[in-house]
Amino acid sequence: MELERSIDISRRQSKEHMCRITDLQEELRHREHHISDLDKEVQHLHENINALTKELEFKGKEILRIRSESNQQIRLHEQDLNKRLEKELDVMTADHLREKNIMRADFNKTNELLKEINAALQVSLEEMEEKYLMRESKPEDIQMITELKAMLTERDQVIKKLIEDNKFYQLELVNRETNFNKVFNSNPTVGVINPLAKQKKKNDKSPTNRFVSVPNLSALESSGVGNGHPNRLDPIPNSPVHDIEFNSSKPLPQPVPPKEPKTFLRYQ
Repeated sequence: MELERSIDISRRQSKEHMCRITDLQEELRHREHHISDLDKEVQHLHENINALTKELEFKGKEILRIRSESNQQIRLHEQDLNKRLEKELDVMTADHLREKNIMRADFNKTNELLKEINAALQVSLEEMEEKYLMRESKPEDIQMITELKAMLTERDQVIKKLIEDNKFYQLELVNRETNFNKVFNSNPTVGVINPLAKQKKKNDKSPTNRFVSVPNLSALESSGVGNGHPNRLDPIPNSPVHDIEFNSSKPLPQPVPPKEPKTFLRYQ
């Protein structure tokens, strides 16, 4: 019974093992099929990679070719542009030189014309200055000059009359002083105080003359002019005072003032 039980167990285990082996074989076949599919896919991917590599190489070569062609075209275009710019620059330089020469010629002509105009204006200015210097006097200027001359003449006459009146009064004053001194037998000493005179010592009892005589109007008589008298001036002609004989008991007449009033003119 134990043996049979063990045989049953072994059979049952063998069946289980067979089922397990069948499942594993089925899974193995499935895995082998999947591996074959993966191998095919890998092979296909390798083929795609090779194709893409070849296409990439072709594209790279095409890109290099296009780049070289584009660089060559760019160089040609740059050369064309440089030649065109050089031609335009030459044309612009020629135009600039031509315009510069034209402007220089115009400037020289204008400068010469201005010099001629300046010379003509200078000559005209000199002529106008000469005409202005040699111009005729205006009537109002002539009238003003005449009035000024008349005023100067009148003023000279007034000044001359004033000088004569001053001389008359001076001579009259000298004459009166001389007559007064002769009548009263006086000889006054005219002087001024000299504050700068040196003071003498208090013990010196000699009188000091604190006055310094200065010349006065009586000094005019020292010239010796007069009717034989060394200290008397010539009498004023046509003077009523000097025509009358001197009388000590009769006072001298008063001097006659000038009849015409003194007028002082002022020019505005």
